[in-house]
Amino acid sequence: MAETGQVLPLVAVLVLAAGAAMVALGRIGQAAVERAHARTAADAAALAGAADGEASARELAAANGARVLSYEEDGPEAEVRVLVGRAEASARARRDGDDELGARGGGGSADAGGLAPAMRAALARVEQLLGSPVPITSGYRSTAHQAELYRSRARNPFPVAPPGTSMHERGLAVDVPMSFVPGLLRVASQAGLCHPYPERDPVHFEVCAGR
Repeated sequence: MAETGQVLPLVAVLVLAAGAAMVALGRIGQAAVERAHARTAADAAALAGAADGEASARELAAANGARVLSYEEDGPEAEVRVLVGRAEASARARRDGDDELGARGGGGSADAGGLAPAMRAALARVEQLLGSPVPITSGYRSTAHQAELYRSRARNPFPVAPPGTSMHERGLAVDVPMSFVPGLLRVASQAGLCHPYPERDPVHFEVCAGR
């Protein structure tokens, strides 16, 4: 019985220590998540600011759960600092030209301008896997451009999301030619791309949630 009495306090101490360790790990994990979230929000807000100005940067930051601490423009460049929880992050983006950063809704090809870093990385991985560039028919879209497409959606063979709700506006979606869809589908999961609307919008690919 004496041994049992000695073991019980030891077990209690171990349980308390394990609990404290779990709490500490949880806080560390939460901090890491907030830092990653802040970096993503800053990148997206900077790209939106370079494309459409401060209002768009603040709007996109809010959509990503971030608060803009500062916003500065220097010619074609925009720099944004945001706060998510206790984590701060800053990002800088540059407007590449006067073509709405490659945002086009029709045929032809569009460059990757304005796309979020996560999408750029996914496309680079696809190119490595396929050994060829990804033809983009529609990439980043400003809110104004999305509104224009939405007004003329009756002429579009694929559905168009209302302005303010499209992943294209966040630089996290691309459309590709229909002929390229089968090849992209073969490697999409390896690159972190999802195909959320295979029936009604088969040309549309997005960065998978959480990346």
